[in-house]
Amino acid sequence: MDHEYDYIANLSADEKRIFVESFCCMVYADGNVAKEEIEFLKGIGKLYGIQEQEIVSILKNMKKEAVMERVATITERTKALHLVKELCYLANSDTGLDDREIDFIIDVAEKVNVDSEKLKQINKWVLDKIVLQKTGEIILETENK
Repeated sequence: MDHEYDYIANLSADEKRIFVESFCCMVYADGNVAKEEIEFLKGIGKLYGIQEQEIVSILKNMKKEAVMERVATITERTKALHLVKELCYLANSDTGLDDREIDFIIDVAEKVNVDSEKLKQINKWVLDKIVLQKTGEIILETENK
């Protein structure tokens, strides 16, 4: 059983919204909204209990400075690490990792006191998981199904 998202149960409703707001802000960080990013937001919205129309509203009213202020309220280490992990997944979900996406993740990591070395470790782990998942899909012939 995959326990990757068990941490969500420990987030308050406000923290869940902060996570989703940061994901939405990340989507706009590079100026392009890829199909994979929209799919990620829809899926993650379900996991966090945020309705699709609420995600649309968040996207329409996006203000990076306000999101960053709210992100800084995530002070519990485990939650902060999960937020950074999810942002790394999102940044690596489309075909290119843009400098603005990297900058956004670095800014969030700084706000939640995750140092650059830990950020590098998290991103490498995320990339390894993505490669492993794609390899499994090829092996099991489930790629693009």
